[in-house]
Amino acid sequence: MKNNASILLTTKRNNCIDSIYYGSIYLANKKGIYKTIGFEQKTLFYMRSLAKPLQASIMCDCNIIKDYNFTQKELAIFCASHAGDIEHIKILKNLLKKHDLKIKDIDIIAQEPLDLRHFKGRKTKLHNNCSAKHIMMLLMSKYKGFNLIGYTDEKHPIQQLIKEKQEKLSKQKCNKLSYDGCGTPLWAISAENIIKSYFNLIKNKDFQPILNSILKYPDIYGGYNRFDSEIIQLSKGKLFSKVGAGGFVIIYNLEKDEILLVKMTQNNNEARKLITLDILNKLNWLNTKPVEYELNQKKQKVAKYCYEFKL
Repeated sequence: MKNNASILLTTKRNNCIDSIYYGSIYLANKKGIYKTIGFEQKTLFYMRSLAKPLQASIMCDCNIIKDYNFTQKELAIFCASHAGDIEHIKILKNLLKKHDLKIKDIDIIAQEPLDLRHFKGRKTKLHNNCSAKHIMMLLMSKYKGFNLIGYTDEKHPIQQLIKEKQEKLSKQKCNKLSYDGCGTPLWAISAENIIKSYFNLIKNKDFQPILNSILKYPDIYGGYNRFDSEIIQLSKGKLFSKVGAGGFVIIYNLEKDEILLVKMTQNNNEARKLITLDILNKLNWLNTKPVEYELNQKKQKVAKYCYEFKL
C-alpha cells in the first residue's frame, strides 16, 4: 500500500469534478488495526482536540474529582471542544468562582463562540472552545501546588504529567513537540498509538466517572452543531466520540469494543461529517441512512457529493 492519503469524497457539478477531499481511515479492535485506507498506521499526527480526554484523565490519578466535588457537567466540559453557549459559560464561570480563579489566569485568547445563536457580540476567553481544558489544567496545578503562571509551557509540571500520561496510554515515547491552536503543548504519536491510547483510556475503570458524565451530558461535552455530541446522541450513548481540528474524529463503539479513526487532510467539518456518517452506516454502528448530499442553487441541483472508497 502506498503511504499517502486516499480520495474519500468528491464534489461534482454536472458530472465534472469540483472539489476533492482526501484523508485516511483506520478501523481497529483490541488486537489492533484491521483496516487502513490512506496513510499507513505508523504515520505520526498531532491529535489536536482528540487529546482533550487524555489530558483530562490526569484527574483520575489523584483525588481531585472527589476533593473538589466536581459535578458530572463539570467533568464533561473538561474534555470538551464546547460551543460556548449560555450553559457552557455558566458552568465555566461557576468553576472559576468556586475555586477562586480569575479569567485573567487563563492563558488563552478571547474568541467568538462556535454557537452564535445567542451571542451578544462581546467575545471572551470563556467563549474559546478550549477554555474548559485550560481551566482543568489550572485546577490541577492548584491542587498539586504548582505555579499557575506558565502552565501552558511544555516544561511546566502539569504539562509533563500530561505527557507522561499520554506515553503511558499510548505505549509510545513522545519526542516531537508542537502546540495546539490554544497554545497548549502537543506531542505527536502514530495513528495506531492514538487508537491504543483510546482503548486503554476507555477501559480504565478510573476514567469511568468522566466517560459516564460525557455520555450523560453530550450537549455540555460539545453542544450545538458539534459532531461528537451528535454521534453520542444518535447512538443513544452506545458510541463515544471526539472531534479535533485538522479533520480528526474518533469513535469508540462501546458495545463492539472497536474504534474508528478518521483523519482528513483538509479541515472541512461538513465533508468530515458526511464521510464519517457514511462509514458508520456501512459498519451498522448507526442507522441514520443519510441521503445523498446535494447543493442547490436557484432550485437547481448544481453539485453532488460522491463517495470514492469502499470499506
